[in-house]
Amino acid sequence: MDAAAAGRGLGFMSAVKGAWPVSAGAAALTVMLAALLAALALTPVAAAPTAKEKARAEAKAKADAKKADAKKNEAKPDPRVWVLAKADDTYVLRYGTPRATDPVFAVACQPGAQLIQFTVEAASGKVKAGDGVALTLAVGKRRLELAASAFRGPTEGRVVVEAAVALDGRVLDLLNEGETLIVRMPGASESYPLAGAKAKLGDFRRGCLTGR
Repeated sequence: MDAAAAGRGLGFMSAVKGAWPVSAGAAALTVMLAALLAALALTPVAAAPTAKEKARAEAKAKADAKKADAKKNEAKPDPRVWVLAKADDTYVLRYGTPRATDPVFAVACQPGAQLIQFTVEAASGKVKAGDGVALTLAVGKRRLELAASAFRGPTEGRVVVEAAVALDGRVLDLLNEGETLIVRMPGASESYPLAGAKAKLGDFRRGCLTGR
């Protein structure tokens, strides 16, 4: 190759280099992309959860939901209270909301007839209106078994259960034996705090046994 041709070749190469200039910023970007791709290649891919892990996660979610519901219920004050009332020859100790027509639990005595009647409103469970019901009242270690009858409740899915026994001070003593009254019947159970009833039990007992 002569000197002229060589000169022309060098000029062509210089022209090619000048057509695609590589800046310092572009070079830095290329290095960053290469590093990012390398990091992605080294990142482990999480395995899909097994059936046991899914079941465990679902059980935990349900347990957390129940705890949240329990906290909400604890935060709401119970509007139900114990009230002592008298009508003619009947004394009634009832538990329910103050303005409700029907209480969720009531014990009434009639000194003239020498009777005590228990009335409970509860979820129907296995009991239907018209059924005979084995009703259990428990406070502390004491328990009272009663033969009761079921009637249609004021709302769907509820029944009213009533049982009557002879007036006896030992039956009235049941409510003094603990802090919670537990009522059980087939397929259902209810519990009522007795703290608000304590102050009224003396007057109720006196009215039932003496009529005053």
